[in-house]
Amino acid sequence: MEAAEASKIRLPAAFAARVEAEVPGLAEALEETPPVSIRFNPFKRLADFPADPSGVGEPVAWALPGEACYLTDRPVFTADPVFHGGAYYVQEAGSMFVGWLLRRILRTTGIVTPKVLDLCAAPGGKATHIASVVGSEGVVVANETIRSRARILAENVQKWGAGNVAVTSNDPADFGARLAGDFDVIVADVPCSGEGMFRKDPASREAWSPENVQLCAARQRRIVSDVWAALRPGGVLIYSTCTFNAAENEENVRWVAEKLGGEVLDFDGVPEEIVTTGAGWHFYPHRVRSEGFFAAAIRKTGDFDAKGRTLGKTKKNTELASLVKSELSEARRWIGDDEWLFGRVGEGTVYGFSPEMYRIVETLRAARFSLLYSGVELGELIRGSLKPAHALALYAGLNRQAAAVAELDEEAAREYLRKGTDTAALPVERFAEGLNLVVCRGVALGWAKRIGRRYNNLYPAAWRVLRY
Repeated sequence: MEAAEASKIRLPAAFAARVEAEVPGLAEALEETPPVSIRFNPFKRLADFPADPSGVGEPVAWALPGEACYLTDRPVFTADPVFHGGAYYVQEAGSMFVGWLLRRILRTTGIVTPKVLDLCAAPGGKATHIASVVGSEGVVVANETIRSRARILAENVQKWGAGNVAVTSNDPADFGARLAGDFDVIVADVPCSGEGMFRKDPASREAWSPENVQLCAARQRRIVSDVWAALRPGGVLIYSTCTFNAAENEENVRWVAEKLGGEVLDFDGVPEEIVTTGAGWHFYPHRVRSEGFFAAAIRKTGDFDAKGRTLGKTKKNTELASLVKSELSEARRWIGDDEWLFGRVGEGTVYGFSPEMYRIVETLRAARFSLLYSGVELGELIRGSLKPAHALALYAGLNRQAAAVAELDEEAAREYLRKGTDTAALPVERFAEGLNLVVCRGVALGWAKRIGRRYNNLYPAAWRVLRY
């Protein structure tokens, strides 16, 4: 939202009076135009972003070199085909600090196969970032209570193509009750009063009130209390909000540490423009190029030996059926990692998993969690041959020798993404006979199948891009 539009709705008087006294300069910054930042997918390296590299600005200070940057303006992201292929994620720079914290937590605890729960994960910015940080050795359970938002989360996880994420749609209390001590790190980006979004989302100004701040603070304590049992002794909770007030931030962090049993952590090397309070870190828009954000790290009282431990025994579940030898050979033709495990859900779709992901999926199924997506959906095996799912095309570890590759320019790729039929923009000659992996600037977008002088555009109808 542009600053001119945001200023049509005035800042709430009680909020303005508070921050004028506590954080001079903040209220004025909330009338300015917010910055635009993106985070690149390390599994899908781009040689050129955007097509015109003049749009790339400064790097984000708390990201790894080359991991994220600001843009000098806001392009039409939906017009960029590789955006739909998961080559990058448009994310507020402040929220990327969760990745900064997670890297330091893993470094200091020595965890080698991290299990991370992203508790309030939709639409997927933090979840995809966590997946990038933990890599192939770790697993992420990305949860979203609201089913419609959970489906968007699952779509973005598939586009990211890391293969190490399971998407669930459960109440936070389910994790505490059913998966006690299962997670090394829990990321709780809890619902809040949204003060940090006042310049980006003017409607949030109208919804704010001092009473709502207190309601949010109480709900946040309840959420953390419900999930706390799922964190291992010695594990770390990353608590975050997009608001400024102490009730939802520092006061809640101290409450968690005192009432639930934890130690508030601090780390060296935090960029100086980020305000350190002793109970977390504040991102104030007049000091740092970000929307408003707060984060803290709380270590649960107790110790465990992180080195050399396993993720626990696989819990047997008959829903995830093994493949016969010939089917396994066909599955491995598409994903060549010899350590991966494959299973069929009931009589239908085949999925592939790293050993760590397989274990957590079996655990989630045995504990009766609502599992929307996990690992990599390969597709259906029909008479011994795989009919590949769209998600398989987006998986970064796909064996590109398994099918022909059709490299499209941006105009043709946009026609493909809208499932159009303009043969001038996307002629049949662009495809080889049979199945094709559709690619733009090296990034896979989906499948198409040529049959003689025609082709079938296999891009999912629910995902098609209708406006640019």
